[in-house]
Amino acid sequence: MIKTLCAILLFALVTLPGHAQATAAFGGVGIDGVPRGDGTIVVRQLVAGGPAHLAGIKAGDIITQVDGTPTAGSDFKFIVERRLRGRAGTPVLILVRRPGNPKTLTFKLVRRQLNVAGNVKKEAKGE
Repeated sequence: MIKTLCAILLFALVTLPGHAQATAAFGGVGIDGVPRGDGTIVVRQLVAGGPAHLAGIKAGDIITQVDGTPTAGSDFKFIVERRLRGRAGTPVLILVRRPGNPKTLTFKLVRRQLNVAGNVKKEAKGE
């Protein structure tokens, strides 16, 4: 019984610090998006002060590509979890169509840890 308890405690001491570091290294760009019928992602809201907000991405923008992967026809969950999110400090390239603007906009963002509690910037349609 004591050997088992010691083994559990040793396991916890060895794995918990690594788990905390892995969690701390996780980052994002601060976009809350929803999938459209064609697979593209429309930006619903942004984290105020997040990389996307600071770069000029706006609510209503349509994400068409993330790191070279087209969003049209792609799995929404895959795009969010494997392309938009990633290790904090790493770059991500996002292509966006903005309603009323014929040009595709390119944003090179750097993922970072985000605190989203009460820090969401909503934009009215047309801003």
